[in-house]
Amino acid sequence: MKRIVYIGICLLAISSCAKPLEITRTQLKDKIAGAWIGQMVGNIYGLEYENKFVDEPGEGPFVFNKAMRKMEAVDGAFSDDDTDVEYLYLMMMEKNGVDPTYAEVREHWMYHIRDRVWLANRAALGLMHYGFTPPLTGKKEYNPHWFQIDPQLINEIWAYTAPGMPAYAAAISDWAARITSDDWAVSPTVVYGAMYSEAFFENDIPTLIRHAKEYLPREDRFRAIIDECIELHRKSPGDWKDARKVIADELYFNEPDMTRSIWNADLNGAMGILSLLYGEGDIEKTLNIGCALGFDCDNQTATICGLLGVINGVGSVPTDRAMPFEHWTKPFNDRYINVTRYDMPDASIEDLIERTVVIAEKNILARGGSVREENGEKIYRINRKARFTPAKEAATLFELPSERGRNLAPEAAEILALTRETDRATLDSCWLTIPASYRAYTVDVINDGIVGGEGAAFYSLGSKTNAPKQDYFGYRWDKPVTVDMISLHYGPLEEFGGWYSDFHAEYMDGQGAWVPIEATVTPDPPSSDEVFFQPHNAEFLLSFSPVTTTAVRIIGNDKVQDHWHRYTKNVTSFISITELQVYEAK
Repeated sequence: MKRIVYIGICLLAISSCAKPLEITRTQLKDKIAGAWIGQMVGNIYGLEYENKFVDEPGEGPFVFNKAMRKMEAVDGAFSDDDTDVEYLYLMMMEKNGVDPTYAEVREHWMYHIRDRVWLANRAALGLMHYGFTPPLTGKKEYNPHWFQIDPQLINEIWAYTAPGMPAYAAAISDWAARITSDDWAVSPTVVYGAMYSEAFFENDIPTLIRHAKEYLPREDRFRAIIDECIELHRKSPGDWKDARKVIADELYFNEPDMTRSIWNADLNGAMGILSLLYGEGDIEKTLNIGCALGFDCDNQTATICGLLGVINGVGSVPTDRAMPFEHWTKPFNDRYINVTRYDMPDASIEDLIERTVVIAEKNILARGGSVREENGEKIYRINRKARFTPAKEAATLFELPSERGRNLAPEAAEILALTRETDRATLDSCWLTIPASYRAYTVDVINDGIVGGEGAAFYSLGSKTNAPKQDYFGYRWDKPVTVDMISLHYGPLEEFGGWYSDFHAEYMDGQGAWVPIEATVTPDPPSSDEVFFQPHNAEFLLSFSPVTTTAVRIIGNDKVQDHWHRYTKNVTSFISITELQVYEAK
């Protein structure tokens, strides 16, 4: 609340003395076209170098073979997560209007997004399927990727349908960023939203950056980082490599482990600011510097090239980037081919632009602006004082029954597990996205009563093998116990595994044999065992008729995520678990 109040006060002072702004429909369309085409250029060409330059920056000239092959294959532009969620949001606004709700976002995400999302976006989607609604889906206590870049790459459309309304754009960008993220990680999205909106009327990049940072609280970390980028550029305007080293040292190499990542929001947001400053308004130069700066570079090149498209119009987008094949006579052959989202049609890019202009007009009028017609041309007057007022919604999460017996897990004589200690060599060979600080390395943590946070999650990762495995976790007691509930707490999940494809409970009978338990699982397990449907840090409660036994366990098949399993050299499959609780029958 303090953040939004601060934003409102700062921007009221800025906008109250501003002159009325007007823009023709032709100008509006030209700049929105620049946003779409610029984003596609930055995304498609930056994709080739995504995550490739970390320890050191890249060295040009850059060759975009992968981009050319993919465009040739579809004979146009192809969807990616830097543009396809914005396309989804456009469809949502066309269906539901320009005043979005979190309930609408959840509905559209769960229907249209079924694969090809990662990190905070994927975690939010899994939590939606688990029963959470935004903004709980972005909260750090539920989403272990809350600090990553994700919201920067999917929310620009809220701003380029709000021309000249940066206070509104900053606030709605903050609102939208919290679907996937939390705390300081939403700040770059706010800044880029404000810049996109103001760029319809302001073409000086340093001015845009200075104004946009005012939408952040004075103590905000990204605001301080922007000031640092500006000062680095002032001291060394011709050498972006020195500036890159300073920022990389601060936000990557010396970042605390819990938020240290090549996808860190502030790190990548800062690389975008450096690209803008050193690119000096030229899309081609900015694109190449953005690629060279590295880390998750396709995301910031998409954002900043789209921003430059707004500033300078679609005519500023290099023709050889937008029309690299001789038979193309329009940018990207006027084809946006959906290869990433379920039940979303391919689109004519010209139609995509026109549809966005229609939404922008509706938004201008809904925010207190007006329109008149002169000589057959619509002219829009912008309400600079427009503010975003979010719908009043009750955030919900799935709540499990609280009435349970005594947890007998801490009293067990023995923890039962197939793998008792994480194989560090195998772990080190994996492509990991969860910070090391989340992990424990022995199974002993599953009955310590701690269900989340640092050192809480055990990865049952054994030595390398080419086959999946059946994993189990349970307890043995010295004396018989009578139980009727078992609670399984997953920890943070990796892209390639960490959850069961299927699982059930068993108890040991008097002859030492394991007997399946008929149990009701609450909530229902995800409808698919694919990674995109899995919630991090989720609890599943198994309820059953009381059984008396000396041992119980959860057992099932570890999921093998085929693509990532191959990518990580066929490492052993595993389960990420924080707690297994067993409740005494009342």
